[in-house]
Order: sequence, then C-alpha cells, then structure tokens
Amino acid sequence: MSNPYDKPTAITSSVLGPTLKFKGELTANEDLLIEGQIEGSIKHTSNLTIGKEGKLKANVVAEHISIEGSVDGDLSGSKAVVVKETADVKGNIYSPVVTLREGSTFNGSIDMTGKERPDVVEPEDSKAANDASSTRKTVVAENVDSSDNKSKRDKKRSASAGAT
Repeated sequence: MSNPYDKPTAITSSVLGPTLKFKGELTANEDLLIEGQIEGSIKHTSNLTIGKEGKLKANVVAEHISIEGSVDGDLSGSKAVVVKETADVKGNIYSPVVTLREGSTFNGSIDMTGKERPDVVEPEDSKAANDASSTRKTVVAENVDSSDNKSKRDKKRSASAGAT
C-alpha cells in the first residue's frame, strides 16, 4: 500500500543540482529537489525533496519533506516527513505524519503532537543548544545512577511520607 504523503521525486518544479553549494537562508514556494549541498536554513511552503546526492547541514521547514540523501539538522513538516531507505538523518523531526523506511539511518527525536516546532535555529546555535542539553542529560543520568543520590531520594520520600 502506498503512502499518500510519499511524493515522487520526478514531480518537481525546481532542481538544485549536485554541483551546487549554497550557504545561507533558502526560501521557496514551489516544489523543489535538492541534489547539492546546503548549509544554513530552508523555509519552504511546498514539497521539498532532498535527493540521494543531497547533503544538508540545515534546519528545514516545509509542507512535505522527503529525504533520500543526508540531513544534519531539524526537520519540520506541516503535513508529513518521509525518511527513505537511502537517507541519513541526524536531527529532530516535527510533523503530524512521519515515515521511517527500513534501511534509513535516523538519530534524533520525533514529535508528532502537532505542537508548533521551536523557532528555526541556525546550525551553530543548534550545536550549542544540543551540547547544553547533552550536558543536562548527562547530569540527570549521573543523578539517577548514583547510589548516594538514590539513598537521599529514599530518605526524602520517607520524610515526606511521614509528614503526610
């Protein structure tokens, strides 16, 4: 059964070829196929396909996003995001419909709640934010794994249970 959000790559209005290298903010209002290298951010109001040769280091906002190449950045699809067999995605996905095909590589989180995605952050700022959240995660993990903190938590629970 085919996915209605799985847009074929043959139906495109514009193509950014494999020899193209672009740095900055890219905006478009027509179907777009990217086979080149993009660094920065993409704000798009239609169907966006990152082809097999496409390499993005960018945060992407579009209606439908289909990935066949590699993306290092967050993806926000207002309708759907499809990560195909040949894709390599490192970043978070925000979309009401998400498809991860068998064979694809994905490292990040998926939010399908329909809530607004946080503002698009440039990749450098995103890296700093990821480093900060990794530090937070590490601290939390250390607290959970520490037997001293575990016994302190148990004492606090006992104290609060006795107070009630």
